[in-house]
Amino acid sequence: MVDKRNQYNFIRLSFKSRIGIYLLFFFFSPLFADDRPFVFPKDHSFHSKYKVEWCYFVGVLKSGEGKEYGYELSFFKGTFGKNREVFPVHVAISDFENRKHDISQTIERKLGGMAGYDSGKIFSGDYSMQILGKTDFRLIAKGKGTSPIFLDLKLNGKISDILLHGDNGKSIKSRKNPNFYSYYYSIPGLFTKGELRIGEKKIQIVSGDSWMDHEWSSPFDSPQNAELSDRTNSWDWICIQLEDGTKIMAFNFRESPNSKSESFATVKLNSGKKFDLDREGEVFLVHDSSKWRSPRTQKEYPLFWNLRTRSSEKDAMFDLKIEPVFEAQEFDSRSTTGFSYWEGAVRILGTRNGKKVKGAGYLELKGNQNEHSN
Repeated sequence: MVDKRNQYNFIRLSFKSRIGIYLLFFFFSPLFADDRPFVFPKDHSFHSKYKVEWCYFVGVLKSGEGKEYGYELSFFKGTFGKNREVFPVHVAISDFENRKHDISQTIERKLGGMAGYDSGKIFSGDYSMQILGKTDFRLIAKGKGTSPIFLDLKLNGKISDILLHGDNGKSIKSRKNPNFYSYYYSIPGLFTKGELRIGEKKIQIVSGDSWMDHEWSSPFDSPQNAELSDRTNSWDWICIQLEDGTKIMAFNFRESPNSKSESFATVKLNSGKKFDLDREGEVFLVHDSSKWRSPRTQKEYPLFWNLRTRSSEKDAMFDLKIEPVFEAQEFDSRSTTGFSYWEGAVRILGTRNGKKVKGAGYLELKGNQNEHSN
């Protein structure tokens, strides 16, 4: 077992001697990225030939009483050596009405059958993702700690909603250094129902929209030394689901603390039309000057953002205002991944091609937030 008191560099684990491990925070017709076919549902599971990987779900859920909740369930795989893998998991539930954010986490290895993956599931301790089809999943998380939380959710989507980012799934993170890349797809619009528990309170979920994100990076046989999992790089990321059916994924990437943000986005309209905004000046994800300071970690996060796009296609012209549902949605994962980050539900208001739109999303802020304003 891992001694959870140890500290890491974006995951740095120590056993008897310190070993560095780094963790990076697409139906059967093949889809290609860098000559690699993506096949579903096979590719929903983890990939043994890559050093770092994550598969996570976020969403906004509605209870039978009409109350709203946000959730995050993230499965990570990191590798030290060539065959030794570790599996952190993060789970969070946000109670919108009471402005309360509960989290739980674990980190396990394959030893003793405590964690692993195959074509049908990913699991680590009492946390599992069952792969039931090309766009069908069951998520189970039995949280531990002082504020135990539990979720058991079933998710169903459409094959046409699978969204490959970048060049058919090969997502370049930096125009200046294209060796920074991952294989990356999303499945937005997953209809969700099931059960949540916060302490002793049981909550029946009758509807909701979830977003699945899956990335893997750093193949073992690569000669490149551009690791997305390096503790010096950072990003701001958002997924957006608008009420008109539009889906948007956008992010800023910084290679180092002194790097200027590079911005990218993928837009998919309700009609099915897709736009990849990967040229400089096509997308701007920027925050205002205000910051929220976490009382737990003392870290500061900019939580009020604007997303603006500039495209020759009028339907891909957005000007969106992003605000947190509430501020205290930090995930303190220092006991499992060695750092803290902000990941929480946000509300969206703005325009598409001059017409008013609104929606919901999830915002993630990882690293270097005190050093940079975009």
